[in-house]
Amino acid sequence: MRVIMLKKDASALTGGLTQTSKMPCKSYSLPTEACKTGFKMSKIKGSVCSKCYADSGFYKLYQNTIKPAQFARLDSLTSPAWVDAMVALIGLDAYFRWHDAGDLQGLAHFKKIVEVCELTPKTKHWLPTREYAIIKAFISAGGVIPKNLIVRLSAMYPDKAVIVPKSLQNVRGVTTSNVHTVNPLGRACKAPKQNGECRDCRDCWESKVISYALH
Repeated sequence: MRVIMLKKDASALTGGLTQTSKMPCKSYSLPTEACKTGFKMSKIKGSVCSKCYADSGFYKLYQNTIKPAQFARLDSLTSPAWVDAMVALIGLDAYFRWHDAGDLQGLAHFKKIVEVCELTPKTKHWLPTREYAIIKAFISAGGVIPKNLIVRLSAMYPDKAVIVPKSLQNVRGVTTSNVHTVNPLGRACKAPKQNGECRDCRDCWESKVISYALH
């Protein structure tokens, strides 16, 4: 049974949403310390995660306020009311970005996100992840990615295109994002030429393969 929540109550339960400077919409972040694959990759020299943007810049400058909020969100994931709270916070927003920091915590977490997407059909959702196995498990169990959700399998290393697992090839809603140092591996993100901002670009919410400049 769905529960309609006030945004103030939903924010208190979930830890609230984030609003990054370059994004044209609200987003959601978790602590990078809780990343599964990402935390392991962060220890490998030369990997994308070894230079994680979410552990530097404004994230580091304001970590005394950002980190507690991220851990509060992490703790809230097991709440039975989490889905209803996220639906209330997203509302009728046109776009939403999952995990400007952090990543999926498990299959149950992804299933909840899918449910949120299904309950916010007017919103286009974008979810980048290095947890390929979680997405594979969801699809293998008969799960269907909602039409308004784009799942981006994120690159592990710069200048190496993501290889989509066979079980996820040609699955609607699943695409990739690469990271480049010089030559883009896909459609180059426009942000570096736009003062680091998306502005009117919404490519990440489409099925295009996107390539981000290493930063």
